[in-house]
Amino acid sequence: MNGLRLARLSDLAQIMDVVKDAREFLKAQNSGQWQDGTPSIATIAEDSMNNRFFVWEEEGVIIGIIALLDHDSDYENLKSGQWRFPAPYLVIHRFAVRSDYHAQGIATKILQAVELIAGERNIHTIRVDTHELNIPMIGLLEKNGFAKCGEVLIEGIKPRITFDKKI
Repeated sequence: MNGLRLARLSDLAQIMDVVKDAREFLKAQNSGQWQDGTPSIATIAEDSMNNRFFVWEEEGVIIGIIALLDHDSDYENLKSGQWRFPAPYLVIHRFAVRSDYHAQGIATKILQAVELIAGERNIHTIRVDTHELNIPMIGLLEKNGFAKCGEVLIEGIKPRITFDKKI
């Protein structure tokens, strides 16, 4: 089956391959994002056990990953700017597509699937953040209707640009 599905613990090795690939891609862009060992296998396993982690699979191979959370406490106080739309919202974290599948529309398909999930949950706002040097992600978000809202400090120390979208 091709498409987005809930991750299983048996997917962890393939998921971590996608994480490693994304970490190397971000490092090549001089982005500090994911260079501190996050996301960890423990975080992804916990997300998976709590039905918050999804994989994009094609021909039995996991090529994309994404976590969907119902809340992020870091999002309660933006460093600058403000959210355009109120809670409830769905949060995108740990989003990556294997670099050998970049520029094939996979990330957009994943975002479209996320919108369907949000709609099924009767949630009409999606929030996400990214590193200022993650230019491909910023472009992807803007291309898919997300707008910059401001800045946030993740874990109190990691500056990120915030985006949201009403669906």
